[in-house]
Amino acid sequence: MSAHTAPIAIEDPPPGTLPRLAGAQLHEIHAAAKDWASALLFGLASIEAPPGKPILLMRTRRRGSITVPCGEGLGALGIDPARLVIVDARDGAALLRAGLDAARNSGPAAVLLESWGPLREYDLVASRRLILAAESSRIPVVMLRGDAEPRASAAHTRWTVAGAPSAPLEMQAPGAPTLIVELVRRRGGPAGQRWRLEWNEEHGGFRERPLDFEDPDLDGSIRRPAPVSGTVVSLPAVRTRAPLRRTA
Repeated sequence: MSAHTAPIAIEDPPPGTLPRLAGAQLHEIHAAAKDWASALLFGLASIEAPPGKPILLMRTRRRGSITVPCGEGLGALGIDPARLVIVDARDGAALLRAGLDAARNSGPAAVLLESWGPLREYDLVASRRLILAAESSRIPVVMLRGDAEPRASAAHTRWTVAGAPSAPLEMQAPGAPTLIVELVRRRGGPAGQRWRLEWNEEHGGFRERPLDFEDPDLDGSIRRPAPVSGTVVSLPAVRTRAPLRRTA
């Protein structure tokens, strides 16, 4: 570690605290392809990112992209669409180089790197470099791993995210986006915590629901969470303002 950078202390969160992706740390989020919108929602909504500065979403070029953030969806998360800068990288090596350069700079509010499959270039050395950059710039760096087996890294935390059935609204219409989030690895601390998180659009954040949540109807009967097809995260398809895109 460089002489001017102090080590980051990871404290146990108080009981009932919602999961957060803290600044000055490297986080990994794993998800299957069908849950990718959920992983992206969790990554964007849970980062500790100061207002005003841009949020960088860096991706490798991939056919059949599953999720493209848009203005209305970002607005529902409380993120100004103008803050999101999408960077297309040619391959995994270019993605990591661009991500490292961005993470070393205190200009962005956060850096998210989206990758698919093994990403052989991401190893202990690469993760350690990202950590040093995050600790120096004090911003959160997030590795979004799609359809990838966990591999050895120095990341501070590793999460898995999956979509979950939502609590139904009237007429059994699907309710708010709901996620199952698990902290599967935590450097220097306990892991294994799981949350069922429901998006609260009114307050612009998640709220915790019981993992075995069942919603009592007005007549006292139990309404089972309504199943929905595909991902359960709704990021509207109509852009109000297109995010800025760069190529690395």
